Parts: sequence; structure tokens; C-alpha cells
Amino acid sequence: MIDPQLRFVCLEERRGKRAELKSVFSALGDTLWLIAPPLSKTDYPESEARAQEAYDRRKDPAASGFMRMLKLSLLKWQYNGARSLFERRQDGIAVAWNAQAGHRYAFMQGAHDAGAQCLFLELGPFPGTITADPCGVNFVNGLPREIAPYLVWRAQTPRTGPGWRSLADTIRQRAASGEAKPNAAALPPLDAPFVFAPLQTPGDSQLRLFGGRHRTVEDFVTSLVRTSAALPEGWHMRIKEHPTAEVSLAEFITREAQGSRVFLDNETDTFAQVRAARAVVTVNSSVGLEAMCFDKPVIATGQCFWAIAGVADHAMDDETLSRLLADCDALTFDPVARDAFLGFLFDEYYPRLRAPQPPGIDLSAELEKLRLRLRPPTGHPIWSWRRPEAPGPETQRDGHGVR
Repeated sequence: MIDPQLRFVCLEERRGKRAELKSVFSALGDTLWLIAPPLSKTDYPESEARAQEAYDRRKDPAASGFMRMLKLSLLKWQYNGARSLFERRQDGIAVAWNAQAGHRYAFMQGAHDAGAQCLFLELGPFPGTITADPCGVNFVNGLPREIAPYLVWRAQTPRTGPGWRSLADTIRQRAASGEAKPNAAALPPLDAPFVFAPLQTPGDSQLRLFGGRHRTVEDFVTSLVRTSAALPEGWHMRIKEHPTAEVSLAEFITREAQGSRVFLDNETDTFAQVRAARAVVTVNSSVGLEAMCFDKPVIATGQCFWAIAGVADHAMDDETLSRLLADCDALTFDPVARDAFLGFLFDEYYPRLRAPQPPGIDLSAELEKLRLRLRPPTGHPIWSWRRPEAPGPETQRDGHGVR
């Protein structure tokens, strides 16, 4: 049922997502669709800085001279136009896909700085799901970074069916694409004890923006080879390139791993390796989150919203990672904390709205999940939580309007 109090302003130019967005938001409330951000040459005090942020966060921001000036000017005009639009439409809710860089970032920051509510969209990590968050996606989402609110939610929420436990039967590896990805010449057996390291796609925004010490795949591989020396006798580390990576780094990985206990296994299915592994280490890949559904200890080396004490270990430097790997047979997690965290993600946070929807999905119930985060009841343990504001320009630059 359409809620007349929900008035969305959706940036719809994301190819392949138009039909999905329209089916979702047209069923929720009044919706204005924009092919591109509006333009205005009337500047605000924040215009220059926001345009620079939007430009710097792009995958390839290296243009110089006239083209750089032109792109920065366009981003500034888009920020100005969006801010002016939402100053006139104070009840509007800004919606955009991903919006971590470029014109989508400028659009959403303009809406935020005008005081408008925002909803950032992205594919969800679980089958058939999307992310829809008022603060941002992935690391900059609005979820608590402490376990207490999730435990309160779990205590207040009745269990229905298997819940997140069903995910181990439905999670699948992404379909392979791009360049052929070779294996190491000889691999230890899967039943030998090992730590699995699934790699992300080169240039992934989660690496570039939130990778910490590992802003590239090469950085992460070098760190894994270095720290693998700490593994106990008889253990090894298995690396797999992302199935959709356009270009294989197998030659680099093989060269780096020579003489170490790190092996490249591109052939074995990602989740077959997750099942067989004793633990999983990643920068901030969604495979780390998915591995929790298989009851695996997980180590994150970058910034990610799920690196919460009791849920996953966090190793922001090689020293910490080496220490964890040296005692990897003792790696563990708090099953109560994991159950509360994954339970909230599965039951409430990731609506199952990605087409085609599986049989048995109650569309009205999934849409209600979006309404709940936009109009949360007073005292809701998760949606009433507010992330503490950290000082400093880097926090503000990466904050996506967290408030």
C-alpha cells in the first residue's frame, strides 16, 4: 500500500536497476524519477569540498588540466542542484544506487546537506536481497558497531523458522567472467588445515575507500604471504581470485607466493573452500560475512561494519594478523553474538526485493522493512541507535551523511 507521507526522489540512471527500483519505490510512496542530478551554478559554502570529495573517490580520478576542471565544475553544479532541490522539497527522501563517488555522491551529499532524509541502495550479500540504508552502504551504513543493540533486538524478536541458518544452503559463488584464472601448479588437499582468503575485484571501491593498509588486491596478497609464515606447522593458506575479476593477477600471486605456504586455487568453488577452511581472512569482502553462515571464524583486515567483537576478529596491521594466524587453531567467535547479529541482518536489514524474487516471498512484508528504517518506532534497538560522530576530515569525507 502506498504511503502518501513517503515522497521519494530517485536517481534512476543506474543501468540494469531501473525496473527493480521502479517496482519497489512505486509501491512504497509518491516518487519523482530523475535521469541525472539537477544543475545549479549557485554555490554553497560546502560546494567546492563536496565536488572534490566526489571526484577523488572515483575509481580513475587522475584527469588533469581542462578535463579535471570540467569534471569538478560539473560535480559542483550537480551538488548545488541537488541541494537546491531538497531545500525546496524538505519532505523528499533522496534515493541513489551505491553513491560512494561521482555524481551519485554529489547528489546524495546535496540532499543530506539540505537536511533531507536519504536512502542508499546496493546489492545485498544474501541471495535475493538489497541494501537500503539511510546513512550509506557497506562500512558507512548506519548499523551499530557494538553487539549490545543486536542482543536487545534478538531478545525482543520471536524466532520464525530456520532464519539465517538457511543461508548455508542457498549462498552461491558469483558466476565466473573476465579473463581465465589459472591455479597453482600443485595444491595441498582440501582436508589439510588451511585459512581461506577470497580476493576482491581489483579496483573494488571497498578496497579503495575502506581497505585500510590494503587498498589494492596486490597489497593484501603481499600481506598474506608475509604473515603466512606465522601459520602453525602443517597449515597453509588458500587464495582465490574473485570470479568476476576482469583481469587475472595469477602471475603476480604466483610470483609473490613462491617458497611460501600460500597457494592459489581458482578452480575450487568459493564456498566449497569456505566449508573446508578452518578460518577465513578478508579485507572487507562480503564472503567474510557469508562465511559466518557456515560457522567459520573470520578475520577482517580493513574497515567493515561486521568486524564486531564476538562476531569477527579485526587485524588492522600485519602484527595483529600474524598473531591471530599463529594461533589460528584457537580462533573462535561468540555464537550468541553471531546469532543476534546475523539474525537481524537476515530478518530485518536486507529486504528480499531483488528480482526475480524467490517463491514464497511476502512482498508487502519486505517493503515494510524499508518503511521501518525510514519511520522507526521510538526505542527500536537498532534504528534508534546513532553512531558517535568521530572528529576529523577523513571521517567526514567517508561518512556519507551519517548523522
